[in-house]
Amino acid sequence: MAEGSTYREYIYPVVILTVICAVTTALLAVTNFFSRPVIERNLAESAKQTRLELLPGADDFADRTGDAAVLASNEKARVIQVFEASNGSGFVYTVRSKSFGGDMTMMIGIGKDGAVTGVKVTEHADTPGVGTKDHDPDYLAQYKGRTELQSENVKKEPGFDYITGASVTGTAVHDGVYAALEQYREGR
Repeated sequence: MAEGSTYREYIYPVVILTVICAVTTALLAVTNFFSRPVIERNLAESAKQTRLELLPGADDFADRTGDAAVLASNEKARVIQVFEASNGSGFVYTVRSKSFGGDMTMMIGIGKDGAVTGVKVTEHADTPGVGTKDHDPDYLAQYKGRTELQSENVKKEPGFDYITGASVTGTAVHDGVYAALEQYREGR
């Protein structure tokens, strides 16, 4: 076997693939450098719009997260962000809880009277269909106007219609609302 054929057969393809990988990686890094600020700005604007939707009387928000970290007693829900309406109309809490598909993130609006003004699931990995029925606006509307939850168990909540077959997701939503109400009661 000639020396030239070994180079052409084994080394040349490896060098070409290495150069292709290096160029592709550099192009992805440049794309990420320019697109990341735009993506972050869009995510922040989307979160603000969701907060305005959940707390209709609000005009703008101030981040009051500080040391907010109320856990539901079953340790499956945690308040991760607190935003106060600049005009004093209430708060919007971002809560992360454990759902069937993994972590679920939701926002809960609570007015200055301590009543829930809205709930919206913003991120989840639940099974479309059965698990996501608990994310439906009509289902989540059951929380509107509530100033407290009688039970941490969604199935034991008086006057509440939970979805059979989606109890893990329903419990995750309920835990999140429970944690937000607790955070509100403990000093916002």
